[in-house]
Amino acid sequence: MRQVVATALLVLLTACSSGSAQQAKRPAPTDVVATVGSTPITLAEVDDKALQQTTANFGNVKLSQALYTARRAALDELIATRLMDDAAKAQGIDRTTLIEKEITSKIPMVTDAEIASWYAANQNRVQGATLEQVRQPIRQYLTQERMQAVREQYVDSLKAKTPVRVMLDPPRQTVKMASASPTRGPANAPIEMIEFSDFQ
Repeated sequence: MRQVVATALLVLLTACSSGSAQQAKRPAPTDVVATVGSTPITLAEVDDKALQQTTANFGNVKLSQALYTARRAALDELIATRLMDDAAKAQGIDRTTLIEKEITSKIPMVTDAEIASWYAANQNRVQGATLEQVRQPIRQYLTQERMQAVREQYVDSLKAKTPVRVMLDPPRQTVKMASASPTRGPANAPIEMIEFSDFQ
């Protein structure tokens, strides 16, 4: 390990490299970014889904990070769909029937007390509406939250039975080292730690 000390605020950045810091390989549409069992998912499949998202979903992040976030969300959805399709096929049913059996039927019912509690805790979100005016939307919102939680648990149980490997790398920042910075360790270390610090 080689340690490089520079001045600025106290931050620790870790970059993996072979020799000097290497640029992340730009993925091609045909690149496999995940496998579900032995079935591959390509970047082109992911982008068909990811690039439909609105930029408003990502706020002020850099385009590279927004694209990665969209791709990762789309990839997670494709993996879940592939796992559920395989599970449905193994049971001799279609995906809709599987979702009803394993997810929808297991969602805990939202009670009136839970709706009233959510309403009381979220007055700023209901913008002055009465409980009766927003009872049904709150019920739908809480039901959707629970459905998502049950779905995630079910997908996690499928992942435990089927090997899932994700090869989609997040964007990496290349940090150029000042030539006069003090260093420790060999120049060709496989991992570089760059420390930014303010001695005040």
